Amino acid sequence: MKKIVHGTEQLIKRVLQWFYRILGKELKEEQWMVWTQFIGFVIVGVSNFLVSYATYALFLCFQDNYHVANIAAFVISVLNAFFWNDRYVFKQGNDGRERVWWKALLRTYLSYAFSALFLTEILLYVEINVLGLPKLLGPVINLVITTPINFVMNKFWAFNDNRKRNGE
Repeated sequence: MKKIVHGTEQLIKRVLQWFYRILGKELKEEQWMVWTQFIGFVIVGVSNFLVSYATYALFLCFQDNYHVANIAAFVISVLNAFFWNDRYVFKQGNDGRERVWWKALLRTYLSYAFSALFLTEILLYVEINVLGLPKLLGPVINLVITTPINFVMNKFWAFNDNRKRNGE
C-alpha cells in the first residue's frame, strides 16, 4: 500500500512540476507541502461529503425540511472532518508540542459555520426556491464552492498553531 501511495504522490508531484514549468516557475518544497495538504484535504473532503450527503438525504427521507437536514449534516460532517483533518492533513509537527484539540474543534466548527452552514443555506435557498433545482442536487453544487473556502479557513485559522506566529 505504501508503494501505491508513494507512486501516486510522485506522479502528482511530477504533474505539478510540469504545470509550474509551463508557467515559467519552479515548484518549491514549501509549495509542494501546501499542495500535499490541499490534496489530503480534498480526499478527506470527499469522504466527508459522503457523510454529509448521506445525513442530508436521510433527514430528507423522514421530513421534507431541507434546513433541518442541512443543519444535521453540518453537525455530523464537521465532527468527521475535524477527526480526519486533525489526524492526517493538518497534523502537528515533530516539535513535541500538542495542539489543544478542543480549541481546534471549536475553530473548525466556527470556520465551517460560515461556509458549510451559512453559505450553503443561502445557496440552497437560491438553488431550490429561485432556480427550482432538486433538493438533492444543491449540496453537490455547493461542494465546488465551499471546498476551497474551507481549506483556507482550516489551514490558516482552525488548525493554525498560534505559538508559531508568536515566536514561542
